[in-house]
Amino acid sequence: MLSHGSASRCRLLLSDYSRRGFVDGRGVRLPSVIVRAGAPNAAVTGCFSSVIREPLAGSKTVAPIEAHIKHAVTGHRTAVESLVSMHELPAAEADAVLGFDRTVFAPSLAVSLDELSRALHSVVAVESRGALGAVRYEPDERLSQAVASFPTKVDCRRASALGLTGDADAAAIIRQYAQDFPGAIHPSVRIVDEGMGAPIDDGAGESDAAVVLVTGGGSGIGRAVALRLAQGGWQRDGRRVALVLTGRRREVLEEVADEITEAARARGEAVSTLVHPADLTSASEVTDLFRAVRRTYGRVDVLFNNAGANVPPTRVDEMTYDAWRQVVGINFDAAFHVAREAFVLMKEQSPQGGRIINNGSVSAESPRPGSVAYTASKHGVTGLTKSLSLDGRAFGIACGQIDYGNVVSAISAGMAVGMPQADGSVRPEPRMSQNEAADAVHYMAALPLSANVLQMTVMATNMPLVGRG
Repeated sequence: MLSHGSASRCRLLLSDYSRRGFVDGRGVRLPSVIVRAGAPNAAVTGCFSSVIREPLAGSKTVAPIEAHIKHAVTGHRTAVESLVSMHELPAAEADAVLGFDRTVFAPSLAVSLDELSRALHSVVAVESRGALGAVRYEPDERLSQAVASFPTKVDCRRASALGLTGDADAAAIIRQYAQDFPGAIHPSVRIVDEGMGAPIDDGAGESDAAVVLVTGGGSGIGRAVALRLAQGGWQRDGRRVALVLTGRRREVLEEVADEITEAARARGEAVSTLVHPADLTSASEVTDLFRAVRRTYGRVDVLFNNAGANVPPTRVDEMTYDAWRQVVGINFDAAFHVAREAFVLMKEQSPQGGRIINNGSVSAESPRPGSVAYTASKHGVTGLTKSLSLDGRAFGIACGQIDYGNVVSAISAGMAVGMPQADGSVRPEPRMSQNEAADAVHYMAALPLSANVLQMTVMATNMPLVGRG
């Protein structure tokens, strides 16, 4: 492979030596050739092969380029046929068409990673799509900008005049790869005959997906909600599902993303995931998060504003400012940062609108002893919910809140042993499962935007809430 500068110099040298009669030179400039067989290479644009090759092999792959960015590609057969045709071209015909410039651009297609993924699913039998490996997007801004700067509209008229033909579409390239490299295809993946596959969406890429953003998506309620919404059934228009998972720890977010893709494969479906770790108490990191969401999907349909924290029971006179800021920063400030950015995107996107679901708490109604920071933060979330609901009316943005009671998790284990009560006693309290908590979010997400649950309380039936105090 030659650099752009080296290729240009070789092109000039070829033309000059041909003009002088030293050689009968012909050159073919190739765009990225897909699908390249074998192991992935280190090229920035290698992902335009990887989103086809690895899924067909049943392997996972990570795409470092934003899903909507187009890039000029050609199929491997077209690349070979262009080279052979130029070699066999009669000299008189070459002279008549080429003249001094002895190089032509091979026919190419401008496609995005998402268009390639959709083309792949259009040629794979529905019952075998579960065997496809998952594609995860972790876009790098610098790499994405670099690929976006590459030309996508290449003048191939001289190639056409010489009889060189290109690929009909991305689906044709994928079929050719499957035919020529059958050993690279997972045994459970079946390619359907031409004309028998599902039509390829003609939309604008991943924006055709219904996009969910879950904060604190690596564990607890956030994990359960992500897994539940990834199963679908809440998108009233039947769109595909895409999950954006954020939180502080990349490793746990990636574990959830893997769970989502494996479960989708078992169902014979494909769910797109974007993992973007962030400190949500930082306004700038939240801005970066939504920049990645915009670049990758272009929209967000549901936000589950879930990230939260607490400290052990602490009387107000013993509460340090650092502990106060830790709880209020995550439970309230972060909720505002994320809701604000989601509101902006939902207002600007087309179709306009979306749903914000805030994770409140029964503490917003009935505090526990020693919970001043947590209780105050959750009261603040209730005010945030009501204000967002009011401000969102003009833009089709619905906002509601779920006030959970005791939910089974690592941090709630002490509830099964004993929690301080208003009368000074310590008693164990019942808890409900994370799946039951997730069902409530699924219900709210499935509502049309013309309907809203402003505030919902979901708790274990025998939890001592009613009559507390």
